[in-house]
Amino acid sequence: MSPLKAIIFDLDGTLVDSARDLMDAVNILLAHEGLRPIDLVEVKSMIGDGAAKLVERAVSATGGDLSRLPTLVAHFLQIYEGKASHHTEAYPGVADTLAGLRSLGLPLAVVTNKPYGATIAILEALDLRAFFDAVVGGDTLPERKPHPAPILAALNQLGVAPEAALMVGDNYHDVQAARSAGVRAFAVTYGYSHKPHAELGADRLIDAMPDLLSIVTKTAAA
Repeated sequence: MSPLKAIIFDLDGTLVDSARDLMDAVNILLAHEGLRPIDLVEVKSMIGDGAAKLVERAVSATGGDLSRLPTLVAHFLQIYEGKASHHTEAYPGVADTLAGLRSLGLPLAVVTNKPYGATIAILEALDLRAFFDAVVGGDTLPERKPHPAPILAALNQLGVAPEAALMVGDNYHDVQAARSAGVRAFAVTYGYSHKPHAELGADRLIDAMPDLLSIVTKTAAA
């Protein structure tokens, strides 16, 4: 196995808990359409595949008209991008873990299906932007995870080969994208997984972000 030279992170459900802000923005959209609100449990089951899928799932679940989906997605993005960091928080230990990984000399990247603008807004609001050498959003390329292209684009920016990289995510599309890109994959056991974590096919499961730093530090010392 090649020595680890870079780590790529998913955002929602891996580095940050963004469900409350996503719920609030979706509910503003639903209210505008005369539809019932969704709760936090519902929105967590809908997160992960980009804004269009989130809106599609929310509108479908509340009996709305999917024929206007492109218009609804555009409206949602207008609402959300101004509210993306109101309640969103980093998970425990994230900032310290990122600082520790950087101290080991590892370049880091974010690859997310969230739009790039909202991603940068969140990273900056939480003082996390400086940790990352590359950020690829869901609208950066024509393809999104589980397609490997976003991961490969981030690795190209970092100048690191796939076999020397690790993807850390919380959902099936993170592991699937990593596998397709030839990258190792870890999955966190929190977040917004649509499947039991043991079924994601990750090389390893981690219960808290500081566990990653411990694993990488031990591996580097071996």
